[in-house]
Amino acid sequence: MIFLEGIPYGKNILYQDGLEYKGIKQDLYIQKTYFKETGKTQYFIKSFIKDNGSFTCQGYIYFYLNDDSKASDFIGVFVKKEFRNSGLASLLVASWIDFCFNNGYDFLGTNKTQRKPFLLYLLKTYGFEIFDETIYSKSPNTIQICRSNFDSTKYLLFKNTEAKEFFMRGKIAKEDNYMAIDELMPGMSYLDSVLLSQIYHLENYTRASEKTQLVLNRHKK
Repeated sequence: MIFLEGIPYGKNILYQDGLEYKGIKQDLYIQKTYFKETGKTQYFIKSFIKDNGSFTCQGYIYFYLNDDSKASDFIGVFVKKEFRNSGLASLLVASWIDFCFNNGYDFLGTNKTQRKPFLLYLLKTYGFEIFDETIYSKSPNTIQICRSNFDSTKYLLFKNTEAKEFFMRGKIAKEDNYMAIDELMPGMSYLDSVLLSQIYHLENYTRASEKTQLVLNRHKK
């Protein structure tokens, strides 16, 4: 495992090996890139698999680091379509948390532009939450996350009809297999509620540490 001082700009550097994806060798690489437009450095943790000589990037998580406040802001996760619904997004989130903790970055949060409801739900399973949870019951923009026992579609219940129509017309709904429903149907269950464009902070460090190790160990050979 490497740490911040060993990461050059613009190169994929091996971060963690000895992992496995469905019986295939899996490695995590880290990269940092400086963006002149924002004057900020973004960090990426990327997952690669090597099968029959083919080296394939499955997806990545990207984030900011603030040296002064020892904070990290989550920007987003991208997973290629053929690797979705396999737990890869959770592995990337766990790897980010593990990396931050190992380097002394204890204040983790999201930027305010989060537009993927199920990704926010995933972060909540690691112990992320908004400061005032009463907003869920008060806000007309609360989205309920639902699942079905019969398929992997991402089902959403919206309070606000206009918000539903706006979201379902967008690129994320079409690319990430989201479906809006008006009520729970047989075989469905309610998971949690989320709010888009809200800042979520890591509040439950015990849950984050325990789940991070559980997910990382699941991928170890």
